[in-house]
Amino acid sequence: QVWDNANVDAYREYECNIQKATRALGDAAWTIVRAGTLKGGACGENGLYSQYLAESYYELTKNDIITWQLLFDMNVRGVTLMKGDVMRGPGFKAVFASTGTGYHEGDSGRCGVAEAMVRSLELEGARNKDFGVGTKESREVPSEEEWEELFQGCLS
Repeated sequence: QVWDNANVDAYREYECNIQKATRALGDAAWTIVRAGTLKGGACGENGLYSQYLAESYYELTKNDIITWQLLFDMNVRGVTLMKGDVMRGPGFKAVFASTGTGYHEGDSGRCGVAEAMVRSLELEGARNKDFGVGTKESREVPSEEEWEELFQGCLS
């Protein structure tokens, strides 16, 4: 499904409501993690590439000899984090980019988004902050040090 940006006001109102509700609870905090077009994804069960690649997931999404989801996960394992709501979308290329196997502006890998969400739970600096998760071309997932740098850049 390609999002046409028609509901942006509803999403902003929803985010404001979450922030108000957590303030009313006292010490509760919120973190908003924004994603672009969600692509690829699985938790990992392959011994060669144990992180993120799961053959059972790709079997579910396969429509041909191989699924574009696997090709995406093999080609685009990098992650970018951006402070606030500034991540650019694919624009007019959305229909073509939505099943592309390479990097496209506005993409978010499911695995990168999931890992960023879990990692943000451990960071005091992520309290009451928002950030977007995008992709970048890489055949390797971010290292521990790279994750630290990504969060330092978007939460400061």
